[in-house]
Amino acid sequence: MSHVNKHLARTLEQQHKRSVRGLFLKIQDLNNKCTLLRKRLEPHIDMTVYQNAIDYVNEFISHTTILNLKFITNTQNLEVLVLHTLLLSYVLENEDPCSFEYEQKLLHEYIQEIFDLNEHAKTLFINHQEKMLYYIQSQPT
Repeated sequence: MSHVNKHLARTLEQQHKRSVRGLFLKIQDLNNKCTLLRKRLEPHIDMTVYQNAIDYVNEFISHTTILNLKFITNTQNLEVLVLHTLLLSYVLENEDPCSFEYEQKLLHEYIQEIFDLNEHAKTLFINHQEKMLYYIQSQPT
C-alpha cells in the first residue's frame, strides 16, 4: 500500500512541476510579446514623456530595466509581466487612440491572458495600477 502512495505522490509532484514550469513559460512568452509590442511603439512615440511610469516599473525589476529585460528571473516573473502591461497600457492611453488601435487590441488580449493565469494576477494588476497612477501624479512636473 505504501508503494502505491509513494508512486502517487511522485506522480503528483512531477505533474505539479510541469504545471509550474508551464506557467513560467507562459509568463515569459507574454513578456516577450509585450517587449515586441513596446518596440513596435517606440519609433512612433517619445518614451521620455513616460519616464515617471518607467521609473515606477523599474523599482520592481532586478538588475536591469523594463526597456532592457534580459534575465530569466525577470522575464518569468508575474509581477514584471503585470508592470510591463501596465506601462504599455499607460502609454497607449495617453497616445492618440486612432493611431494605435491594433496595438491596443493586442495589449487587451495580453492582459486577458494574464488574468487567466491565476486569481492573483488580476489583484496584482489592479493594485499596481493604482500605485503607479498615484506615483506618477505625485511626481513633480
